[in-house]
Amino acid sequence: MRDYDDDKHDHHKHDKHDKHDKHDKHDKHDRDDRKERDAPSHHIHELEKSIKTLADALATLGRGAHLLELQRIIHHPGWTSPAELAFVNAILDHLSVEVRTIERLQADLVEAARKVKKDRH
Repeated sequence: MRDYDDDKHDHHKHDKHDKHDKHDKHDKHDRDDRKERDAPSHHIHELEKSIKTLADALATLGRGAHLLELQRIIHHPGWTSPAELAFVNAILDHLSVEVRTIERLQADLVEAARKVKKDRH
């Protein structure tokens, strides 16, 4: 008889656990739903931080401090050998291409973002 009572008692324990599990699953589902609703604002916040960081870096780069220093350096006597001139011109040409690429990428990014907005409204 004792075995039966133990089984019966265990069955009640399972019922209690099942109720808690269902409740816990429901709470977890509610938390997951809230996270999904809050996720876009979190993602937008992170995206804003990335945009600001990049904009600040480009602004700093745009001041041209390194190139201004280079302008001072090239005027030192004896600096401008044909090899040095070729080396610096090659790098300056490449930097100019990269700057134009960055300008184009930024414009393309904004244009694409505007299209997304139009598609959703």
